[in-house]
Parts: sequence; C-alpha cells; structure tokens
Amino acid sequence: MKKVLVISEKNEARSQMAEKWLNYYGKKHLKVWSAGLEKGKISVLAQKAMAEAVMDIPEYKSKALSEIKEENFDYVLCFDKELSNRLPELKGNPEVKVFDVPNPARIEGEEKVKLQAYNAVCNAVDDACFVFVQEHFQIVS
Repeated sequence: MKKVLVISEKNEARSQMAEKWLNYYGKKHLKVWSAGLEKGKISVLAQKAMAEAVMDIPEYKSKALSEIKEENFDYVLCFDKELSNRLPELKGNPEVKVFDVPNPARIEGEEKVKLQAYNAVCNAVDDACFVFVQEHFQIVS
C-alpha cells in the first residue's frame, strides 16, 4: 500500500477534495492523508461542491501537518503551485507532484458564483487525482 500526503496552506478545500478523490480511486491500494502547513477550517462550499459530485466530506476536519503521525510518504501532492517552494522536507524522500489548481476561496461575488468556482476546482482536482492514480498504479475502478 502506497502512502500519499496531500498538502496545502490550511487544509480547507483542495487538499480535502483530493484526499476523498484519491481514497475513491485508490481504494485498497493507497493510504491517504491531507493536511495544511497550518490548520484552517474546511470550507462549507468545498463540502457542497463535493456533495454535488456525490462525494460527501462532512466528516472531514482540517488538520495541520504537525497532527499527522505518519512520517514516511511515497508521494506528496500539492494542489497549490504558490505553496510548492515552501513545502517542508519530509522523511522517506517522497516523490512530490505539484498541480496548479486555483484557490476557489479567492473568488468574490454571490454564493452562487463562489459555488461555481468550487465546483470547477472540484472537477479539476478529480481529474488530477484520476490521472495520478491511473499513471502510477493502473488501479482505477
């Protein structure tokens, strides 16, 4: 079983989405954690976007990297290109993959407009996770 860490600034949306998608596509082949450099609060709009994709994450909680007990990862995935130069050094020399997915929290406007942004990000994260799993493990259900 390969160990994957999805890391972000505050673990509020993209990394939470990726954790769920990777658990779905990787099933019994991946063990997945998500965490932020610091702990934030999971976005309600991220939860709504995932629910619309039939991937509920209401049980997910924001976590700081310091809360993750696992120390060795095979892969570290980052969905924030701006964060990629600030990633901490992790034991085990994991392969780092960086995806340039915009932060939906930066979108301004009415809730409907914001939710559209979260839906687009949800789809982008889904696509990236699907491709990652397929390219590295060929285990997609």
